[in-house]
Amino acid sequence: MNKKICFYARIPDKNLFNLIDFYSNDIRILKEIGYEVHLCNNYRKIPNCDIYFIWWWSSGIIPLIKAKLMGKKTITIGNIHYSDPSDQGYKSRPYYIKKFIQYSLKNSDIQLATSKIEFEDLRLFEPKNPILLYHAIDKAKYYFKENKREKIILTISRLLKLNIERKKILEILFAFKIVLESYPDYKLYIVGRKEDDGFELVNSKIEELGIRENIFLMGTISDEEKISLYHRSKIYVQPTDYEGFGLAIAESMSCGTPVVTSPNGAVEEITGGLAVYVNPNSPEEIAAGIIKLIEDDKLYETLSKKGSERIQKEFSYKSRKDSIKNILNNLTEKN
Repeated sequence: MNKKICFYARIPDKNLFNLIDFYSNDIRILKEIGYEVHLCNNYRKIPNCDIYFIWWWSSGIIPLIKAKLMGKKTITIGNIHYSDPSDQGYKSRPYYIKKFIQYSLKNSDIQLATSKIEFEDLRLFEPKNPILLYHAIDKAKYYFKENKREKIILTISRLLKLNIERKKILEILFAFKIVLESYPDYKLYIVGRKEDDGFELVNSKIEELGIRENIFLMGTISDEEKISLYHRSKIYVQPTDYEGFGLAIAESMSCGTPVVTSPNGAVEEITGGLAVYVNPNSPEEIAAGIIKLIEDDKLYETLSKKGSERIQKEFSYKSRKDSIKNILNNLTEKN
């Protein structure tokens, strides 16, 4: 009989398990290596399973405690954001959240970090068994496409107020208005949940800047729509205070869409210099980075091709699958 594994993340909608790749990749991997996967996003409905695969060290504390009380094995995963200067960073979090994180790092059986910077920061807390395991980008899904791009600038983010600040969504709007002065036929597509608490803030700023007709607020979209946008877009833009990995940046690069971003957190570790880096707090620099990619065909082609090659080589689905299989085999052998 297949072992049962609880895949837990506190998210507002279970559909996000399928729409967010760092969840869906691991769910698929767990099923492919033979586990019966039970999805849970509500701590009041935690199922009885053999192993608990828990996303986020703070919000995952209840399933972790339940698993420990039942004597079950646990894997915890997420980003600690210790080096993140934004309000989403560890140092800005309430005292009780810090204690939750510390408890999870000490009491889960394995702690997975998504980048070297996250791994090194994790080790400051002396976790029980930390392992560096990069996210996967499935090249069969995010495949390179060399085609004539449309005049679209794309960004993808949850539109929570904290995310808007960290990923500089308002700065992107100001930068886009500058871009329109030279390239008035460009469009900005923003993908993010309209139900999030910062959506109206973004919406009102678009109105204030007078750029409504050039902006598309896409809301939640399917995987197929997202990949189509990556392939259609001229540029992906994500200036940021910090990323623990930068999944959308990597997805975009894999599809051959060059990126304007910031060298903060794990971004340089993931992009390997194959991006245009800007000051995330300067709309003028963000706009200049976008215009640089519009005007410099040679740079554009280099970042498109070499960026895709890097992501598909360094962050493969197979590599993550093999690693998770080995981790679980080692974990279950200790029972």
